[in-house]
Amino acid sequence: MVKLLQTHLILRGKLFFANLFLISFLLISFGNVNAQTGKALDFDGTNDYVSLPATVSGSYTKEMWINPTAAALTAFPNLLSGTGTALFLNNGKIAAGHSTGGFGQALGTSTLTAGTWVHIAVTYDAVTGDMKLYRDGVLETTAALVPAYTETALEISRFSGSNFFTGKIDEVRIWSTVRSAGEILASKDCELTGNEPFLLAYYNFNQGVAGGSNPTETTLIDRQNKCIPLNGTLVNFALTGATSNWVAPGPALTGTCANSFPNIRVSGNAICITIGDVTTSTANFTNFRSFGSLPITKTFIIQNTGNAVLNISSVTITGLNAADFTVSTAPTTTVAAGGSTTLKITFLPTGALGAKNATVTINNNDADAIAFSFAITGDNAGPAEALAFDGVDDKVSLPFVFSGDYTKEAWINTNILTSFPNILSGDPTTGTALFLNNGQLAAGHGPAFNQLLDPTPLVAGTWYHVAVTYNATSGLMNLYKDGVLVAGPTAVPAYTETLQQIGSFSGGNYFNGKIDEVRFWNVERTAVQILTNKNCQLNGAEAGLIAYYNFNQGANGGDNTGLTTLNDLHGNCPLNGTLMNFALTGTTSNWIAPGGTLVGSCTPQIANISVAGNALCIVTGDITPSATDNTDFGMTNVSTTVDKTFVITNNGGATLNITAVNLTGVDAGSFLILSAPAASVLPGDTTSFVVRFAPTTSGTKNATVQVSNNTPSGEAVYTYAVTGLAVAIVPVTYISFKAAASGKTAKLSWQTATENNNARFEIQRSVDGTRWETIGYVKATNSPNGSKYTFTDVLPLNGVNAYRLNQVDINGRKSASNVELLNFSLDAAIVNIYPNPVKEKLNLIFNDKKLLNTQAKITSTSGAVVATIALNNYQQQVDMSQLPSGIYFIRFNNGTVSRIIKQ
Repeated sequence: MVKLLQTHLILRGKLFFANLFLISFLLISFGNVNAQTGKALDFDGTNDYVSLPATVSGSYTKEMWINPTAAALTAFPNLLSGTGTALFLNNGKIAAGHSTGGFGQALGTSTLTAGTWVHIAVTYDAVTGDMKLYRDGVLETTAALVPAYTETALEISRFSGSNFFTGKIDEVRIWSTVRSAGEILASKDCELTGNEPFLLAYYNFNQGVAGGSNPTETTLIDRQNKCIPLNGTLVNFALTGATSNWVAPGPALTGTCANSFPNIRVSGNAICITIGDVTTSTANFTNFRSFGSLPITKTFIIQNTGNAVLNISSVTITGLNAADFTVSTAPTTTVAAGGSTTLKITFLPTGALGAKNATVTINNNDADAIAFSFAITGDNAGPAEALAFDGVDDKVSLPFVFSGDYTKEAWINTNILTSFPNILSGDPTTGTALFLNNGQLAAGHGPAFNQLLDPTPLVAGTWYHVAVTYNATSGLMNLYKDGVLVAGPTAVPAYTETLQQIGSFSGGNYFNGKIDEVRFWNVERTAVQILTNKNCQLNGAEAGLIAYYNFNQGANGGDNTGLTTLNDLHGNCPLNGTLMNFALTGTTSNWIAPGGTLVGSCTPQIANISVAGNALCIVTGDITPSATDNTDFGMTNVSTTVDKTFVITNNGGATLNITAVNLTGVDAGSFLILSAPAASVLPGDTTSFVVRFAPTTSGTKNATVQVSNNTPSGEAVYTYAVTGLAVAIVPVTYISFKAAASGKTAKLSWQTATENNNARFEIQRSVDGTRWETIGYVKATNSPNGSKYTFTDVLPLNGVNAYRLNQVDINGRKSASNVELLNFSLDAAIVNIYPNPVKEKLNLIFNDKKLLNTQAKITSTSGAVVATIALNNYQQQVDMSQLPSGIYFIRFNNGTVSRIIKQ
């Protein structure tokens, strides 16, 4: 069903009427703006004023449009003044000055006319002391040797609690430079972009409902492109009616000023960084947090929000600890208008522990930010060696259970000698437990558990090696402390284990102290083996070892936020633990050092290879391919390709050397190694490689991936099977594809003769035949006998529109149709939003080429900007899900304003 909608669009004060035809799958509801947006602010001359957080120092320029009443042409109403500077009227003439000279150092030569808009400006050169007054871009007065000043505040329409202005004000601009007469004249009749160099604050007053009820519109928005806008606050305004309120029209401005300048904007973690910022923060990545043993890399985004190419000549790091930071990925040297580039900085400190500070400087051609600098810091805390448990709720959950013979080992340092804190325990009724019984080492099986007890209590604050062994055949258990048998052998009941935790038992009995070097074995270790290896680290390849945690992770007592995985150094698919409820900062409930008394390695450290697909570990020797771990490449057409990425991790203690990655098997020719992994991988690091499925004949294809490396013999050739299905089909056979104009819309229709493996059609549009954008989707019937389809482009572009279909297979393969051309000559720019009201995703479409690569702003009813949308496509989505329910306005550069109702 086709529905006729009418919407009023406000374009720079002119009302356009557009009829839009929408097809049934686009259910669009509009929020029409029936009242004109305010273009200026009316001051009543009694007590209205705007308090600004902006201040000036040194040279400056102040500009504004004013429309005085007759009352404003008498006495001394102020326009833009503070404690040290003033721009005001002196009995109808423009005047300016500084407090150190009585304010009235410069006086205009002509009297203003009541009820008429006039542009006024004052410039001050702090070097020469020259002050100049301009009226409508023409110099009126020059005052020499105006004294220096100190400014602490600025206000619009007030000075020292009085001298209020009566009339209208618009387009207030504050600059940190002396603007020339030519610059003032060239930009006075157009709105700024907000990216102009040396612009401190910019208020265009395009807010509120003109002459309407604006009780919440009490913020004057600063449109200058900065991290923290210098928004003004309206004081004492009635905010209703034709006076003391937002009003329209303002002065006769003609669009947006030409801006041929670049503008640099730097952000970390999507948070803007202010130029010259010396206050570091983890939120915006300028605080790299605590370094333990692995490099910390932070990514910063450099944007060019201006309208000319941004040139980046260099990035330097200076300061006392500059050597501890490096530029690991340099930004591109040129950034197009509206584009961005990436800067990565790595923190890898050396030398003394403690805070490391430096300054990053991005040298570029943005005139007022040619050396964009900001401080960075990091803490060289040193590597952690153990985990401190708070005794309240800290625990580590382990992803495995065991049966039969076992040995559990750990180094512990307890803070308390009361109650029953657990060390390594499992099922609360039928499992195993290694724990403390009022300061004495104990172990047992459920349900009694306390079958073995060390007669000698531990000493708080002291490191001990503890171990328990069990022989399932004899049923005998032994308990060891510091490699010496302290209890047993004692017969204990058989057990059934369903879980395993470090530092807790049955959701309680939390351990208070430090734990290190946890080892689980599926054999009964001898007293000699326990004694021999207790003071050295394993290499992870020892016979009978189930899991091995050496706790050498994180930074000692530092900020380890997010480091919630306890690494298992055994096995090609490690049994990593999960930290639960840890604070991960400070000296408790965190990674700490030193740990247990360990000196070197029991045996030479080795590399340990692990391979994962789709973040799922693949066991070496796996012969059962699966789509979940990327080893099953699925179905594809003959002569097409499918790529899968595999990640190699070295979770051992020595460098992993990868000598080759090969493919073997009867169908090895249907696969190829598209990109190889790195030749060497440091402990804890990763590398990746890509396997491509590229069949030339139909049928199921099977092969084996072989990763040759320097791990022990069992994993020296890490292998796993891969498979894929190749089919020889033509997904779609077209009968026709046509495009025809229907009024102001484009009607597309196509018919297929056959369809096989067809998921959908993407409808694509282009203005030049090379760059295509997807403007809609039509789900395929996938009928073997073909089907008929239609689609309506409700907002074709002004001029030539090229259309094509991008057919998408069920497995993701795409193929394009022929191209159809239509030429439209539209008499109005159209902007559409839907659905409205909206809960989550707001669709936005427009046909005005001048809006492409500009920004739209979503504001609250108070005028506060809550979102900025880069209009990179004629049709896109805006995420509204995070905004509170209420009424918002979306504003475009061509003057269009639409109301949005957020549910």
